[in-house]
Amino acid sequence: MRIPDTIGIGKDEDEIEIKPEYEYAAVALITRNNKVIIEKRSVMAGDPWSGQFSLPGGHLSKHDALLKETAIRETLEETGVNLNEVGRYLGHFGPFVPKNKQNLRVYAYAFVLQKPVQLVPSKESEFLMWLDLSKVRATEGEHGNEFRFSKGTIWGLTARILEKFLELCEADTE
Repeated sequence: MRIPDTIGIGKDEDEIEIKPEYEYAAVALITRNNKVIIEKRSVMAGDPWSGQFSLPGGHLSKHDALLKETAIRETLEETGVNLNEVGRYLGHFGPFVPKNKQNLRVYAYAFVLQKPVQLVPSKESEFLMWLDLSKVRATEGEHGNEFRFSKGTIWGLTARILEKFLELCEADTE
């Protein structure tokens, strides 16, 4: 697999228009050597994605001017990785709508790391890991397409984002 130099929409000026009728969130799809950072979310009351595998990310804050800033801020909070210092922005894609929250629009912001980093989990993460994308394939599961690996199963919104990312990577090589 080859990660392209740009993916989805690659320019900052193509940022998302925020509409008041929706909530917005951003996730960071962070790659290095064909691997992506995945977190196992801590079990927390009130978190609809508690205990699931996800990409670093979260809701748009009133302090974030752009959704890209949300992805960068949440990544730093959840993983200790400062994408402004070690990441190269590839672009964004979406929106994705979670089945359990229809008014939420989630966009994925892709980055490639320029050098190795130390992953530091926050209280929101049970653990962080690098998932080798060349060793996983989507398979049909109970909740649609899933990615199964030794530590568990990625399903739902995160699986749909990973699947789209892999499609965009494959399209770039054709």
